[in-house]
Amino acid sequence: MEERNNRILQLISLISTGAVEYVRSAFGREAVSVLYYGDSGTNQGVFCVAEDEGCVIAYAAFRKCDEPDVLLEVMEQTITPYLQAREQREICFNVYGSNTEIVLFVRELGFVSDLEGYQLQYVNDRPVPAEEASLLQEQGFTPDMLEPFIALFDTAYEQLNLENGWRTDRYRSEPELFLRMLEGFEASGQVRSFWLQDSLLGAYITDGVYIRDLVVAPEFQNCGYGRTILHRCVNQMWSRTERGNIYLRVAGSNTGAKRFYERNQFVPIARFAEHTYRRQEQ
Repeated sequence: MEERNNRILQLISLISTGAVEYVRSAFGREAVSVLYYGDSGTNQGVFCVAEDEGCVIAYAAFRKCDEPDVLLEVMEQTITPYLQAREQREICFNVYGSNTEIVLFVRELGFVSDLEGYQLQYVNDRPVPAEEASLLQEQGFTPDMLEPFIALFDTAYEQLNLENGWRTDRYRSEPELFLRMLEGFEASGQVRSFWLQDSLLGAYITDGVYIRDLVVAPEFQNCGYGRTILHRCVNQMWSRTERGNIYLRVAGSNTGAKRFYERNQFVPIARFAEHTYRRQEQ
């Protein structure tokens, strides 16, 4: 059973590091229902439901699936009781792979998209060649940097947030949460900041084998700084991950970022979609 759970966690890792931690924790509480699992050549993936007191999350992570009709039937039989029970808990459904029929089915059930896009993988067989020294000063994160980080992240993501109807002051509105997150990543050496004299120009945050965030202040974009920061990030990750296991996710609407990463040896390998169930008002 432990070996099987570890193989399932490897599939869940295709979704995100956070998904792995949530499912691993749920396995420890015996709060995971594995409804469909295959590890053959033509059927590689898992559909499972993990839950706690406040949330129910369904995960469908498939490299290949040769029984889509059977899978959709299992999904309907599994999820419908949660919806009919008028669950007070939040109900989410995360999908990974090229299974567009799963995404369409999930939305027919009443789930709406929170975020969807592409997962990309670094495909160069070596780290990026070292660049000549630049004027950029590279540092980590300290609490006195919080205000520049808030300004950087809110402005760097502003256009994307506007295009998708998301709030544009996410980091400004929750500074203590953002501070705790940054301190956690700093403790494990996964956040780096880049300064031009006293101005915070850009930053990246990694999470396991994922580039979680890579941001450049709008006034410094299209000047080559993003490429420099990305190369430094790849080189840093290369030293502590298995060769080739460097991934990132790009929102489907962020076409400029997708083109940028593709010019720098990243290729799309799958699509992802995150959903939350929207209850009808009574």
